[in-house]
Amino acid sequence: MNDPEASEECIEDVRAERDALRQELADLRAWLSVKLGLIKHEPGPVGLTTLAVASDREIVAAVERLTQRDKAGPAPRQ
Repeated sequence: MNDPEASEECIEDVRAERDALRQELADLRAWLSVKLGLIKHEPGPVGLTTLAVASDREIVAAVERLTQRDKAGPAPRQ
């Protein structure tokens, strides 16, 4: 692997794979944020509203709350 061109090509392949994985993670965060009701409306430039996805920590906390609620069972009927 002393060929500089081959090394550069390998590095470019790794970077492309890294970028694809980052995009997949961003898509997953966005989907989970929508499904868990965690989308945040924030003020943006020129008076526009931007939508921000939740952080990993917020997503995990929401899943934990759902898990705990499921373990507790259904609420008693009145």
